[in-house]
Amino acid sequence: MRLSGSTDVGCVRSENQDNYRAGCLSDGTAWALVCDGMGGANGGKLASTLACDTLEEWMMRWDPSFETGPRGFLMAALDEANKVVHQRAQEEIRYQGMGTTAVLVMIIGDTVHIVHVGDSRCYQYRAGKLMQLTQDHSYVQELVNKGAITPEEAKMHPRKNVITRALGVEKTVEPEYTSSQLNKEQMLMLCSDGLTNAVPIQRIESILAEQPFFEAAQVLVDTANACGGPDNVTVLLAAPDREEQNG
Repeated sequence: MRLSGSTDVGCVRSENQDNYRAGCLSDGTAWALVCDGMGGANGGKLASTLACDTLEEWMMRWDPSFETGPRGFLMAALDEANKVVHQRAQEEIRYQGMGTTAVLVMIIGDTVHIVHVGDSRCYQYRAGKLMQLTQDHSYVQELVNKGAITPEEAKMHPRKNVITRALGVEKTVEPEYTSSQLNKEQMLMLCSDGLTNAVPIQRIESILAEQPFFEAAQVLVDTANACGGPDNVTVLLAAPDREEQNG
């Protein structure tokens, strides 16, 4: 599995509260993670770091014999991260209310298992097009689901950055699970909203088509900054090795 990522503070923020991790396990399983902290000076950076540290450690525990399978394993992972961030937030008043989004994927053979909380996203890139595999846990997405606004209106809505689920804000959290198939001609893109709020999807697709795999993440981050870089931006790409035959 090929993995490549990049993150940047952007052109406006004073601190990068995004974080990402990725790796390959001894059994060939690959995993990737993006977190986007929230809470401003009240600990967004701490929240995303704690979540990433906890989830990275959790992923090292993966065993194919895990009784509830990949779905249960990943749901338990986000539950554990939520507990760690929430507990830390209760220890100091300055950290109360901090939290973080999380999108975590595990690739086993040709199956992608995804859990997420918040509005950091996972896309599948195939045949030159991006398909969003996750659905934002956000105020505007709820409006779209109800038919109150269109997806186009959601992009310009004044409350588009209000998320309805995050790790660490409450004692419990409800992650969402989905799965998809991935072949050697396809790619996964995990990202924080600093990318998709700044760069049109069509431009992202063009960059993924034009750039070498190990350069594309940095080019996407640079493009977000060239568009004003209003937020922290993180991009993490995962793709099967060209020689690898999924089975």
